[in-house]
Amino acid sequence: MRRANLGRKHAFTLIELLVVVAIIALLISILLPSLRDAREQAKVAKCLANYRTLMQATTSYLLEWKDGFPFQTTPGGGGICTWMYGGATGLDEYFRTYAGGIFHIPIQNRPLNRYILGTEPELDIMNGSVIVKRAEMQFLACPSDNKAYNGQVFSTFNVEPVAPGSYVGVGTSYHYNLHAIVGNSSQFQWRGGPSDPWGGPGKWDERGRELMRSVLRRHASTFVMFLEDPMDYGLNWMLPVTGWHGKFNRHSTGYLDGHAVYGPVDTRGWCGVGWTAINPDWVWNFGQTKPSIANYLPSILPGMTPAASRRTCNPPR
Repeated sequence: MRRANLGRKHAFTLIELLVVVAIIALLISILLPSLRDAREQAKVAKCLANYRTLMQATTSYLLEWKDGFPFQTTPGGGGICTWMYGGATGLDEYFRTYAGGIFHIPIQNRPLNRYILGTEPELDIMNGSVIVKRAEMQFLACPSDNKAYNGQVFSTFNVEPVAPGSYVGVGTSYHYNLHAIVGNSSQFQWRGGPSDPWGGPGKWDERGRELMRSVLRRHASTFVMFLEDPMDYGLNWMLPVTGWHGKFNRHSTGYLDGHAVYGPVDTRGWCGVGWTAINPDWVWNFGQTKPSIANYLPSILPGMTPAASRRTCNPPR
């Protein structure tokens, strides 16, 4: 009688191996999107934490400066940009010479930085007038910041973005809401035209302080004080855009009451559920008896033709 070879190993057939490979591939296809979403949610959490730090610093600044906010590059001057308040030094090779250098704001000259850090920021390492190593402000860097939309930065200046993101380009991922101020006047009146009730660029400080006081009274929980770069771009051009975290019409925003939100934002209008990009009270200013849609049409980009259907978020009277 022959004995069975009990030591013989069993081998997988080709079909069995193919089934295992197919199962593994199926599991990967199911799990990878969830893993990507989980990673992006961690980045969203980091962004919202940055906003809260920024809002705490803003509150401290407003208290110390009697509701004044650093909207301008120079007090009483005409330069105004959405990133000068804080962050790292921007594209040194570009902004050092553009417009006489008015938009070149080194890290030590950005007013909110010491409020964000609780101390003076580190300085850029220089070789003469050239930055050898830029000091960083990671509290103002969104981990998903990967494209310089900058509707009020590069597009306005007619320059092709050479930066991979807003933080690299201008030193911060989070822009302050300039729309609330410039949207207050009709086409180019904010530049100091005869019907500008604020008296031109020399009144930016006054205009900004009035904005802060008005918003703090009634709209601290809904007025967008800081916004991510794609949302700023979308509001400029009245276009729905994809936010930094990869979702269409979803953006992160920071509010003057200190909270931050990542959620739906339709940038074709000035407002939505829980947010507004303008100061609703200002539609009644300057002797108006009813809301004026012209007072909330965009006015800062050359050649823009405002859509008459743009929502104005007029408050009830």
